[in-house]
Amino acid sequence: MKKLFIVSIGVLAILLAGLLNVFSSSAKAQDHNHHVPGQILIKFKDGVSSAEQDNVLKNNRAQVISKLDALGVLVVEIPQTAEEKIVTALSRNPHVEYAELDYIAEAFFVPNDTYFTNKQWGLENTGQTIQGSTGTVDADIDGSTAWETTQGGVKVAILDTGIDQDHEDVSAKVILQRNFTDSPTIDDLYGHGTHVGGIVAAITQNNLGVAGSCPNCQLMNGKVLNDSGSGAYSWIANGITWAADSGAKVINMSLGGSVKSGTLERAVNYAWNKGVVVVAAAGNSANPSKTYPGAYINVIAVAATNNKDQKASFSSYGAKWVDVAAPGENIFSTFPNHPYRINKSLGYDFGSGTSMATPMTSGVAALIWSTPYGTSATTVRSRLESTADKIAGTGTYWSAGRINAAHAVAP
Repeated sequence: MKKLFIVSIGVLAILLAGLLNVFSSSAKAQDHNHHVPGQILIKFKDGVSSAEQDNVLKNNRAQVISKLDALGVLVVEIPQTAEEKIVTALSRNPHVEYAELDYIAEAFFVPNDTYFTNKQWGLENTGQTIQGSTGTVDADIDGSTAWETTQGGVKVAILDTGIDQDHEDVSAKVILQRNFTDSPTIDDLYGHGTHVGGIVAAITQNNLGVAGSCPNCQLMNGKVLNDSGSGAYSWIANGITWAADSGAKVINMSLGGSVKSGTLERAVNYAWNKGVVVVAAAGNSANPSKTYPGAYINVIAVAATNNKDQKASFSSYGAKWVDVAAPGENIFSTFPNHPYRINKSLGYDFGSGTSMATPMTSGVAALIWSTPYGTSATTVRSRLESTADKIAGTGTYWSAGRINAAHAVAP
């Protein structure tokens, strides 16, 4: 009897934390360099008379509109579009201590997703304690900083156990789905796929649940693992080609098998040749044994780190075939609202594994697609890997480093 190789997923426990910097201003500023039109600030030197001040202002077509008395600073109205020219002229005036544009600041606040700050450490690690472990500040992917540049917007295919069809924080993100397994339903009765999908693109800033690493991304739900969490390589290969043909820019596979397959590798290469970035888990063997499809050359293989920026104890590793690392221990995300096999809490809970680190990485790859660096699968992969933080273990456990979303999308 021929042996059918199947892929099993390493299911784990989940968490994240953060601080989202959201721009808010009545002046609708776009970046740090914007200022109030037609308005500057002037500080005259001590001892300059009112008459001398008036003369300087008159010569520069400036009119005082308010005063910061405690600081001795004048808020002055001037002709719009001449702000920088007038500031330069005033700065050279012997009576003026300084003159500057009235810049517009950004308001920083925590996004209103319920668990973002205290549980989603992978996006923003402030040193919060997660499942009894106090984190190391900035041992994260700097998600909130990245979102100041882009929140994504491309399609990410989740090839997994399905996604809960009625989850308030993730189901609405699914725009296309297909079942390739022997399960009678596209729904997630195992629990793994819903958790992975939430890490990539849970609805963000909706007053509940969690934030996704790529807030504006859309999800394609390709069910390639059945309700027991396993799937034939043929199912997975079928899912890969479907995703590539259906417009996915990133394919996430939080799964793996220990046996090579020409069919699986051909499917990966098919997607890569269509310009799709393929991301897969390195595995949870705690040793350097290779996992497939992660070990294929056209796949980004992902190891897992903890909230102290150390390799997670369970993570597979090996700089010769594992490309990057990402937060994967105690990651908090969505789980089905109905009973499911993993049997975590309904709705949300922690999970651990390279299965969790993989969607973190897929989310960042998707963000890069939405920047000028996103011109091809090659440029996206190169940007992801070249901007990774060279934490301890780089060059030994993984080749490039722990991913950093902020660096990856920075202008």
